[in-house]
Amino acid sequence: MIRTCKWSVLLLVVFLSFLLVIVLTNRPIVVGGLTKQTVYLWFLNIFHIKDCHRQPTFMLVDDDSGIGIFKIYEICERVGVKATFAVVPAFLDSVRCDSLRSWHREGYGIALHGFNHGKLEEWTEKEIVDDIQRSVSFLESRGIAEREQVKMVVTPGSHNTRDIRKAVYSQGLKMVMGAQIVNPDTTTFQWGRIFITQLTNMNQVREILFRAKSEKGFVVFGTHSSNPEEFSAQKTEAVLQMAVEMGFRFR
Repeated sequence: MIRTCKWSVLLLVVFLSFLLVIVLTNRPIVVGGLTKQTVYLWFLNIFHIKDCHRQPTFMLVDDDSGIGIFKIYEICERVGVKATFAVVPAFLDSVRCDSLRSWHREGYGIALHGFNHGKLEEWTEKEIVDDIQRSVSFLESRGIAEREQVKMVVTPGSHNTRDIRKAVYSQGLKMVMGAQIVNPDTTTFQWGRIFITQLTNMNQVREILFRAKSEKGFVVFGTHSSNPEEFSAQKTEAVLQMAVEMGFRFR
């Protein structure tokens, strides 16, 4: 009886030690305070098997496809990188459609952001799938992007429910949500991101990028270029320039 107890304790210690090694080795980089989404994504990423050939990677995603996309384009052209535009078809006019079509051909990314920027957290899986397919059909009909060129959904309001995940996954797309976390690499299904605003602390951003580079992480930054109360063109350009100078691969 005593020997059995000792073996049980030993096995428990070995298991806990193994778990600790996994946590310390694979722990993602968390930014700011913890939220439900951050804890959820952090837990998933702890057990993610990282790609040993990965490189430190950077992506900028600009939401809503409003008039601010022209400012993002100007900034990217100055810095020499490409951003991804999270498109809301219902918000687009002919001028922005033409611009996005041209920019996509130049290498800028196109993501989905809800056909009407609807409250997906209140929808069923089928309704979300229908919305994704409707958005893709719009992009194809305007010549902006083909289905196979659209790789991800940026959930409106950064929401993340089981039905949203199932719908996005069923369409073979990646999912970008609001957890402020640096992703272990580009192969995970769900990606967290960090917003650049007028209140962004640039020293903190530099520290985040240094850590992401040293751990070969995938850092996604987000902007709302069409919201003048939030958007900072100066800080957005500075963050992009930092990433370039540190040698990040852009996607």
